[in-house]
Amino acid sequence: MPLTNYTPLALACGLVSLIALCLIAFLLRLLHQIASLKTQLRLSRENAHQAFYDYLTGLLNRRGWDRAMREMPPTRMQSMVMLDLDQFKQTNDRHGHRMGDRVLKEFADRLKNGFESSGATLARLGGEEFAIFSRQPSESLVEIVQHWLDTGASSPLNDSQQSIVIRCSAGVAQRIEGESIEEWQDRADRALYEAKQSGGNCVRSDHRSS
Repeated sequence: MPLTNYTPLALACGLVSLIALCLIAFLLRLLHQIASLKTQLRLSRENAHQAFYDYLTGLLNRRGWDRAMREMPPTRMQSMVMLDLDQFKQTNDRHGHRMGDRVLKEFADRLKNGFESSGATLARLGGEEFAIFSRQPSESLVEIVQHWLDTGASSPLNDSQQSIVIRCSAGVAQRIEGESIEEWQDRADRALYEAKQSGGNCVRSDHRSS
C-alpha cells in the first residue's frame, strides 16, 4: 500500500513503536553493561583480597603484612610478635594435611579472638608462621601473649576421633627509633628462635626491646 494511504495516526503509532523498540534495545544493552561492570568490580575486589589475604585463615598473607608494615603510620610504641606452631610437621605427618589445615585455621581463629579487638594487625606469613603487630610496649605484650598461650591458645582441638594440643612459641621485639622493618622483624625472629630453644610454648623478648 502506498505510504500516502497511511493516516497520520497510523504513522505516528508506527514511529512511537519504532522509538520504543530502540529504547528497549538501548536499555537492554545498558543493563548488560552494568551487570558486566559489577562482575568485573567483584572479581577485581576478590583478586585484590586474594593478593593480600591468606585463603585458609583469612589473615593477611606475607604480601599483605609487608604492605601493612610499610603503610603503618609511625607512632612512639610499636611492637611485633613472631609466632610459630611447635611440632607442626609431626602433626601433619601423624594426622594428615587436612587436619594440619584445621589446626592452622583454628589457631588463626584463636589469634583473632585474642588480639583483634585490641586493634592488632594479624598475619599468616606462610606455613605455620604467624605475626602480630601491636602498639603495646614489649614488656606488657610478653605477659599478654604468655597468658594467651596458657589459656585460649593451647586448649586441645578435638574431633570425633582425636585430640590435638596446639602449642606455639613466640618472639617479641619493640621497634627502635630509626630501625628498618627488616631489622625489627629480624630481632623478633631471633627472640622466637630463643623461645623454640627454651622448649617451646613460651614467649621471649629481644633484650633491646626492654
